[in-house]
Amino acid sequence: MYALTVLDHSALEVFRNEHPWLEFPETISEVCVYFDDNGSPTRLTALQTAPGGETVPANVDAFGADIILSLIRYAPQGTAKHEECPEERKIWALLEELPVADGSRPVEDVEAERAEMLQDAYALIHEIALGKLKGLLESAKSPRETHRLTHAIDRLPARLENVDDTHKPQFLEIDLWRFVAVLRDEWAMPADYEIASGDEAEVPSREMIEQAETTALSGPVIQALFDLSPVAFSISSIGQKSSRYVRVNQAYLDLVGKSWDEIGGSEMVASGVVSGSEARTERLMLLDRDGGYTGQRGEIRDGAGNMVPVIISARRISVAGQLYDFEVLQRASGG
Repeated sequence: MYALTVLDHSALEVFRNEHPWLEFPETISEVCVYFDDNGSPTRLTALQTAPGGETVPANVDAFGADIILSLIRYAPQGTAKHEECPEERKIWALLEELPVADGSRPVEDVEAERAEMLQDAYALIHEIALGKLKGLLESAKSPRETHRLTHAIDRLPARLENVDDTHKPQFLEIDLWRFVAVLRDEWAMPADYEIASGDEAEVPSREMIEQAETTALSGPVIQALFDLSPVAFSISSIGQKSSRYVRVNQAYLDLVGKSWDEIGGSEMVASGVVSGSEARTERLMLLDRDGGYTGQRGEIRDGAGNMVPVIISARRISVAGQLYDFEVLQRASGG
């Protein structure tokens, strides 16, 4: 599913009136600005009215940088929508149905079924990727671009197990890497491992948060570590969408320029501090798969809205039967 903003004919008329120096073509009837999971613009498409009166795709590259940047800045004036193709729904449906070994049948059988379903999901992605890359190839405007896209099509792996990080640019160009990354992580997981349990959208009550905080800080050593350390620490619940602050120390609050009243119990991305980037998704996958990581680069947003580069190390810990993510943050040199 892609978030996008649609600037229709009426919105573009206002745009032309407010930006007369750009000489934006009158024939353009609609512009769509697409955004990634971070809210950053990723691509722009447009429709135009042909001489015969029919509506056809427009070449946005012909707009020029000034018009494209102005349209992106103007995008909030449009209508927010979401776009999802049927193939994507099939992929998510397959992922939701992946079996987990529960003891009712041999693990080998479950592993084989998972592998087959993941291959089926990747086959859908492979088909979509080929279609998109061939579409780009048809509109290539230079021999160099033709050669690059032909090479990308030839190198597109036919099977999931053959995908590695060298193929990331090919899938990023056509907005499919997020799917491939999920499939790769699932492929690496054993059948008896579930990344997250329960409903991630469920918001814990204040009582649950306070109980988790008490449990996570029940030891005097942990309490002293939090109170006295100059290094920024945080403890959060686990999950891509349900990671909520359980406890941070004063050094963390100083680093992000926030008070505990502002972020306590908040979902980490929604708090405005943590960036919901692809790099964060990969760090969460390392926690899910390996139980931790060391020295990963990341960014946080401080109270003034500035992006602060940091080095993050983390471990997934179990306290009283509950899983938490324990993070240590240090400001990156030069940040």
